Amino acid sequence: MLVTQRRNAAPPGNMSTARTAYEGAGNTHRRPNPSTLSRSVRAVPKHTHTHVETWNPIPGWEGYYEVSDAGRVRSVSRSITRDNGRPYTVGVRVLTQYSTKSGHRCVKLYRDGEGTPYGVHRLVIAAFIGPCPAGMEVCHDNGDATDNRLSNLRYDTRAANIRDSVRHGTNHWANKTHCPRGHALEAPNLVPSTLKAGGRTCLACSRAQSYVKYHKHLKPEFKQIADSYHHSITEV
Repeated sequence: MLVTQRRNAAPPGNMSTARTAYEGAGNTHRRPNPSTLSRSVRAVPKHTHTHVETWNPIPGWEGYYEVSDAGRVRSVSRSITRDNGRPYTVGVRVLTQYSTKSGHRCVKLYRDGEGTPYGVHRLVIAAFIGPCPAGMEVCHDNGDATDNRLSNLRYDTRAANIRDSVRHGTNHWANKTHCPRGHALEAPNLVPSTLKAGGRTCLACSRAQSYVKYHKHLKPEFKQIADSYHHSITEV
């Protein structure tokens, strides 16, 4: 019956009138409107910029190992001769890293059966920037010793590295409130030279050490001497 009504109401060639009659007969099904679709369906995926990992030979280990600007180390595919005289191909393999007590990541590089440990941060910056200048060391900009991306590394002075650790809250001495003998690590009981470099050293104990150095028989009384210095420093 529905089909008959549709045909009677829609002369051939008049598709607009046919559509009106069809919908008037109670059929509300329509083709979906793109504007009403869920945003999750219509959304065009945003272009994501992925970092392309770059590998450079490790200075002094060319042909053996490479390091990437993302902080990974891998062996280079090469042919070696075993003790029995047979050739053997060493495949590319990313090395497993381990942590030191200071939190730095390290790897062992092998040549002729002997392994040598290296800090990954030193390998990365040496391969991409060059050798470390005299009087400088490798610094991590964000204070994370495990983050060995090239963008996080720089050469700088020891004093700058200490200031970084103080700023990041990772400096052991900066976080201490008292020295081992109970003296408060606060002005004026701080050694000026170490304070300028970003560290904190007990001035009373430092003076006591200098005194006992030339009066070795007083070493058993070091604590009393340091307390005396602390009293004279803090009462000023």
